[in-house]
Amino acid sequence: MDVIGPFSVTAADGTDLTPLGAKPQALIAMLALSPGMRRPRRWLEDKLWSTSPEKQAGASLRQALVKIRGAFGDWSDALEAERTAIGLDPTRVQVILRQNDYEMRRELLEGLDARDPEFDEWLRDERTRHENRHGNAALHRPAGLTLMCRTQFRTEAMPSLVGEVLAERIGDAISEQVRAWRHAGTTDGIGAEIVGDLDISCDMIETAEGGRVYVRILHPATRRILYSRLIEVDDVQEILGASARVSAIVFEAADWALTALPATLDRARPEAQATDLQRRALTRMFSFQPGALREADALLAQAHEIEGNGIYTAWRSLARTIQLIELLEPDREALIDEIQELNYSALSEAPNNALVLALLSQVRIMALGDAAGGVDLAERSVERNASSGFGWLSLSVSRMLAGEPSQAMALSLRAREIARYSPFRHWWDLYHCITCVANDHSELAIEAAEAAVRQAPFFRPAYRHLVALYAQQGRFDRAIKIAERLERIEPGFTLDRLVNDDTYPVRTLRTKGLLDPVRAML
Repeated sequence: MDVIGPFSVTAADGTDLTPLGAKPQALIAMLALSPGMRRPRRWLEDKLWSTSPEKQAGASLRQALVKIRGAFGDWSDALEAERTAIGLDPTRVQVILRQNDYEMRRELLEGLDARDPEFDEWLRDERTRHENRHGNAALHRPAGLTLMCRTQFRTEAMPSLVGEVLAERIGDAISEQVRAWRHAGTTDGIGAEIVGDLDISCDMIETAEGGRVYVRILHPATRRILYSRLIEVDDVQEILGASARVSAIVFEAADWALTALPATLDRARPEAQATDLQRRALTRMFSFQPGALREADALLAQAHEIEGNGIYTAWRSLARTIQLIELLEPDREALIDEIQELNYSALSEAPNNALVLALLSQVRIMALGDAAGGVDLAERSVERNASSGFGWLSLSVSRMLAGEPSQAMALSLRAREIARYSPFRHWWDLYHCITCVANDHSELAIEAAEAAVRQAPFFRPAYRHLVALYAQQGRFDRAIKIAERLERIEPGFTLDRLVNDDTYPVRTLRTKGLLDPVRAML
């Protein structure tokens, strides 16, 4: 039984005996790591079904035992179930705790999320005990990535400042999402050569039409190119002023580098592990699917345990906000309290991180109703990083709340242009759709919503807006098809709920009276 890294159970002949489902896996893991590999039934119920009534928890435990026995097959008698206790046969079960350097940097029960606060607390305690028992590998971890920001010129007339600004902006965008340090030049303070983890270079050539910039991000150890692009600029001021077109390159370059990072760095490094967890979490979070959102929250919590960076707490705050808006959790008051706590924690951990400020601005506005706080954070985010699509989006959302829809739309256009290469661009498309609705631009709203569903076919918020927008235009056949699609991907959706449930998340459509045409479809 392997409990370092992803959990797995393997027979002596190599047969995979790992049961399906987080609860059965968590149950086996807790037994394996318990004294004598045995625990009382009630203790297990409290750890895995703490929010369920006692009778229901007991039934759930019995169901999990059935699944485990089914997965174990011929080895099912290794699981011992008595009236008051459950255990594993220690003569037949071996728990593997690898001692080599690589595995010791993998997490205990990595990725296992039983979705119970009592289990989460037990798992945190076990990880602490494991680190203390076997030596804390974190003591030997690097203090962050080293980003070398360089620039070269093919003519003397091109000002060196331009290339330095562009390279450092890309470095900034990377360091917002993973702990990293930017370096200018090639040597340290005493003349020793610095070899960075990533080399960000901007080679500039002046032409009669303006200039060309070759942007490249390289992993020096392997000479692997993580990103490259040749861009033309009419005026160097386009770079110094952080135009939307140049900002899109900065945003894209950082995103490509972060995507490639886990497969490029030594996997034992916390930066590689945390970035991998973060990228997986964002893919799940921006799907808006209930189970995926819970999984995203768990992955981000793991990333924070590994690297301790406030950006992961900020992402968690946004993920929980999406759950709140989408009405996916039963206890809204408890969820709001958690969102607020995550919001304050992230701001305390990373007060100068422009991306953290942007994410927390959206959370303050959408979940906590703190308009003034949201505007302040959004403005600070854009001041610190004018190349971030998240910063401009947060500023757009804040202007919408301030009753300035036309300004919000202009800001949303800029944010959307910057994020046009993002794998999560449907997030920007959705908010541009909403700002277009607020400004009575139905055709533009439809264009943005259709772009969102092309990028993310299961993105429910965009479909909701399309139902109302098509109905407003009298395109009822199209509206009905979209509604049928929503019924398949969103359990509980009905046109009646869309129109008559004031808690359903279509506030701008409701405010603008765009739900009235949908009544004709009831």
